[in-house]
Amino acid sequence: MKQANKSKRPSLHAVEEPPAVDGEDRERQLSDLSDKALRKRLMRFTEEFWMLAGDQSQAAMTRRVELTRLMRGIQDVIDAREPLVEVRCPPSVTGEPFVVGPLTFGPGVHHVRASIAQYLLWLIDVNQRVEMNRLKSNGRTIDLGTIGSRARMAKIARDDGSDTYGER
Repeated sequence: MKQANKSKRPSLHAVEEPPAVDGEDRERQLSDLSDKALRKRLMRFTEEFWMLAGDQSQAAMTRRVELTRLMRGIQDVIDAREPLVEVRCPPSVTGEPFVVGPLTFGPGVHHVRASIAQYLLWLIDVNQRVEMNRLKSNGRTIDLGTIGSRARMAKIARDDGSDTYGER
């Protein structure tokens, strides 16, 4: 009688990473992997992390801490492989800097990773689109906000007194 071939797929609770002797060994292993393999491993660890999210046992909490460290290491390698790009940031409508996580971007040129640049450019686009929609007149008075009030104050400051009060 022939023995059936058993599936060689690891169980969900199997430890994916062998215990590393030092941090360099793990980094060297991760750096040898392709981007696709890194993302696949990150997705697997993330899925396992969320499967253990409701479990309050000590073993589950220890595994979640271990998975967090593994995912952080993988994400660091993925981030390091991203190209640096130059983003020219215009001033925002409100004058406040654009914020992406802990980073703030005021007007000017910034060199950032491609993923951060993509999100930053999306923020700039939304900011400008909202301002353009606000400035559409549609037969109503346009409120220019702080820019309009500054322009009005500049006009008042430039007043040479040639008109009389009654003409206003």
